[in-house]
Amino acid sequence: MANYFEKKEAHRRELEKYYNEKPNLRLKYAAIASIAIAIILLLINAFGWVGTSTTVQLLLQGCAGLFAIIFVVLVTILVYRVNAAHLNNKHPPR
Repeated sequence: MANYFEKKEAHRRELEKYYNEKPNLRLKYAAIASIAIAIILLLINAFGWVGTSTTVQLLLQGCAGLFAIIFVVLVTILVYRVNAAHLNNKHPPR
């Protein structure tokens, strides 16, 4: 069982160098910023710091949802790029 965890840790360290490349770091930071904005908008809406207007609440919820969708898209692109780069280096084309 320990061998499994050692292999998993080695694989994670191997992928980490791809995640730390400059374009991928920018994607990572953009994704973190996107989800942070979504959380802030939801907190503003939850604690009622803006107003009690239904239109404003729906607008805040819609914007938070939009930023959450942007987060999912950015993370999907990031994971795809990292795994594609890893597989291209592991199995070079013939």
